[in-house]
Amino acid sequence: MKVIVAIANYGMKNVEYLKKLIQEYRSMSFEVDIFVLSEAPKDFGKDVTVLVGLPSKDPWSLPFIHKSLFAEMVDNYDVFIYSEDDTLIRQENILAFLGATEILGEDILPGFIRYELNPNGEKNYTDIHGQYHWIPGSVSQSGQYIFAKLSNDHSACYMLTQGQLRKAIISGGFLVPPHSGRYDLICTAGNDPYTQCGFTKVICISHLHGFELHHLSNAYLNFNGLITNNCAGLNEDGYKLQIKALQQVLEKKRSDRELFITEKSLVTPVWDKKYYEPCRNEIVRMIPDSAQNILSVGCGWGVMEAYLQENGKGVMAIPLDSVIGKLAEERGISILPPDFKQAFEMLGERKFEAIIVPDILQHLSNPVEILIKLRDFLCVDGVIVGCVPNLNISRMIGGRLFANKNKWAYLNDGFKKTSLNMTNKAMIKKWLRMSNLYTLELHYDNFTLSSSLALLTTNLPGYLTASSITFVAKKMVIR
Repeated sequence: MKVIVAIANYGMKNVEYLKKLIQEYRSMSFEVDIFVLSEAPKDFGKDVTVLVGLPSKDPWSLPFIHKSLFAEMVDNYDVFIYSEDDTLIRQENILAFLGATEILGEDILPGFIRYELNPNGEKNYTDIHGQYHWIPGSVSQSGQYIFAKLSNDHSACYMLTQGQLRKAIISGGFLVPPHSGRYDLICTAGNDPYTQCGFTKVICISHLHGFELHHLSNAYLNFNGLITNNCAGLNEDGYKLQIKALQQVLEKKRSDRELFITEKSLVTPVWDKKYYEPCRNEIVRMIPDSAQNILSVGCGWGVMEAYLQENGKGVMAIPLDSVIGKLAEERGISILPPDFKQAFEMLGERKFEAIIVPDILQHLSNPVEILIKLRDFLCVDGVIVGCVPNLNISRMIGGRLFANKNKWAYLNDGFKKTSLNMTNKAMIKKWLRMSNLYTLELHYDNFTLSSSLALLTTNLPGYLTASSITFVAKKMVIR
């Protein structure tokens, strides 16, 4: 079997990792030809071809060179592999890919998931973080393989058979100029086969070891192996819990529903609902000390809910889905179905002293309807505490395109197109009023303007410059 490998390597930072990759490919029993994509001449031995040059002025465009290489070589190889220079692919991974492809068919691409190693040897799965999540309804079985879709299409690499590469080229989505969108340039170069060439990427969760790749640089872990606020990943225990939950979905023992559409139809993931949020202090500090029973709506992995419970509160939660809900459940949170109708029916006549809705309302097609339902579960003096992004700033700047196009483009296209409400002070107050809820407090948080803009906007009110709004509301007294 003949394999061609293209590895993107800019500068000298990851050269030692690249050498490990080259050594691994050299050790394989296949006939492997290695190409390194570089901005400058480098020498990795006579059996490694270094292609020098950039397809555009942007250094991040370097990985796109591999596409024309693969197209030129389509008749000469059986397997085509692209990867970044710190992503280790073993012979076992290639065999696993080929085995799954044979079972799944050429329209479905078996994908990979990366891990990093803590000092104690435990794995941290870097591709599962923030808004990226398993899609419960995607779990299926074909032969001996159980597979599911992860919403993150990036794993710093891909593999294609010759037939799959031909299909990718014919699709018109493979041989394209450098571009970016929901992913940056570097990521997009390796994601295009999954996102715009007619394939569906899945992870074979029944054969995990064959589809896991070591991210050698450990770039998402700090020096002592702890995940910092700027890093990403899910630890090994959490990963295994989610795989177990996915298998339970397949067995009809767990719901395959999602509470609402969390991924927006925009060219940026900025406004997607986050599944792995930290404890939201702006929410916690607004919950009355006297509130002992709390309902959390749109619960992710349960960090905030666990904090509340550790501080003597009783917490129930409606999760974003049953797979992420498994992590909250493991923290001791009482979990309801990820479906508003079912959850409300199960709650019956139960009352809560506080209901929290952190970054939820902007994602709902019917926020007033849900708020009215939630109001009925409040005690007489109970409160609803929530937060939403303050999207009023896009209207200040005047329209469809902000200076950062990827972040602000098309926000004004409406909920039907974007699955996102343009939340701001006026809209929140309107929704609460229509739900017979009285606004007790509004707070403006996370002022994220640059220093130059901050000087210009010093005297502007918070509702114009804050990036988020936190609100507290209670039942309106009807006389």
